[in-house]
Amino acid sequence: MAAWLGMAPSTPRSAAAEGEAGLQIYFVDVLGGAATLVVTPERESVLIDSGWPGQGGRDPERIVRALKDAGCERIDHLVVTHWHMDHFGGVAGLAERVEIGRFWDRGLPEDGIGGVYPDGPKPDDPLGIAYRKAANGRRSILKAGDKLPLRSDVSAVVLAASGETIPTPAGARPNALCDSAPADHEPDGSDNAQSIVLKFRLDDFDFLDCGDLTWNVEKKLVCPVDLVGAIDLFQVTHHGQDISNHPTFLATIAPTVAVMDNGPRKGGSAETVRRFKALPSVRAFYQLHRNAETADADNGDPALFANADPAGGRYIRVAVAAGGKSFTVRLGADGPERTFPSK
Repeated sequence: MAAWLGMAPSTPRSAAAEGEAGLQIYFVDVLGGAATLVVTPERESVLIDSGWPGQGGRDPERIVRALKDAGCERIDHLVVTHWHMDHFGGVAGLAERVEIGRFWDRGLPEDGIGGVYPDGPKPDDPLGIAYRKAANGRRSILKAGDKLPLRSDVSAVVLAASGETIPTPAGARPNALCDSAPADHEPDGSDNAQSIVLKFRLDDFDFLDCGDLTWNVEKKLVCPVDLVGAIDLFQVTHHGQDISNHPTFLATIAPTVAVMDNGPRKGGSAETVRRFKALPSVRAFYQLHRNAETADADNGDPALFANADPAGGRYIRVAVAAGGKSFTVRLGADGPERTFPSK
């Protein structure tokens, strides 16, 4: 694969001014949870997951800071990929700090979708109660094939939700990489396998966020037919856990840049890092943190770590050029950056 090189220092610029030319994506550091902010050129904001509950409001505060750095005052769309507390636990705190327009999820038990709620939220779950209160009748269910109603040239398509994928297009050719795919795992009975998968596109640029999707459903997205396509920017699935990030899935989507939203002691498994190091397509592998529980050789390039301090707080920001021809990845608001061509 191409060398994972460090970056030259950048000159601080206005995020809002850059956003007028394209798309912005912020990987907010919520210490092993997930919170990814997407802002369209029209300043429409989509937050995918909201981090952990508690911690003195740490994660909502970090999300609001990224939102303001992006030049936004509200969250237009909040998507919950699945019902684990490190993905929807910050909703109540966010709702106290900033206006949220619409809520999107894969359904709640009272919606009458049977058999897809292995982990909750149960009726007496405090986080579920807080989520329902915050949504207050403004939530909708996302299914495979749905699109977020964005006022933009940016599209956001649901490729999978609740374990189901989009239909195979007529005339689609088999994916030759599936002939050597590793064996399936035992069925995953957790909510991770039910995660919403979103693919964002702006002209030539594609970004993929799979939540905490696991091995077997990842494979369904590319075998026997590739339902995803080549990806420019990839959020490493499930914080870098090795029960996700299926090798055939990764080889098929062939990301140019990967960003891992791990914490110092959550996610970022050695096997996952090795898979990305072996991918010929990957030109840079970013981490929110070094994994303190694995060796240096089983982490990426330290120059591409957003946070040296385990307490963290520094995001990774991506700015997509007009027309999606290229994208620039920066550590924090004014840290070093690199620019990559889109496919």
